[in-house]
Amino acid sequence: MNSATLRSNPFMEDLSGRLVNYSNKEVIYQPFSLSKNLYMIQSGKIKLYKNSEDGRKTILIVLGEGEFFSNIPHFSLDDDGVYAEAIDTAVVRVISNKQVERIGVTHQPTLTELYSALNQHMKQRSIFLERIMFAPVKERILHLMTFLMPRFGEMKGNYMKINVPLTHQDIASFIGSTRETVTSLTKQLISEGHIQKIDKYYHIMKGTDLSFGV
Repeated sequence: MNSATLRSNPFMEDLSGRLVNYSNKEVIYQPFSLSKNLYMIQSGKIKLYKNSEDGRKTILIVLGEGEFFSNIPHFSLDDDGVYAEAIDTAVVRVISNKQVERIGVTHQPTLTELYSALNQHMKQRSIFLERIMFAPVKERILHLMTFLMPRFGEMKGNYMKINVPLTHQDIASFIGSTRETVTSLTKQLISEGHIQKIDKYYHIMKGTDLSFGV
């Protein structure tokens, strides 16, 4: 069950929740936040990440319009330590834990679908990590572009635009590298014609796709 199918469920439409606007880099929740909610992205993009003991950030996933995320136990991407942060600006529908519990009482199939949609994020992340585990950093960068294509790709001539603004540090945080290494290798990939960067967005050359499917 995917997020698109789930959000079209009439029962989910009855859960009005409240709409909240978030600005660029605004934190939606952090570890040990007392408020536990289910979130549906109305517009914009959200990244989920963790901080390691040495202060390094690891981006877990980027989510877009219509997708769900949560810090409710058993409905979150990871057990603990996860931050949710807006990319650019975002509008998010916030559905309280009590409302989610009500779904379990009045409409159990929807709760099952909801769990399946949220669990899919973990599966996608695991597949991505398996693909890049032993790959050279240069290939990891291309794997990341391909990983983001299904949600955020848009054809622009001979290139696929990735509609997520990515800094060199963002890429490093996704693939387990350093900003300096990513800076050097993205320059190589640009000079070789595999990718372009226009404004804040990367474009990957048609045919460079590493066939990363989830």
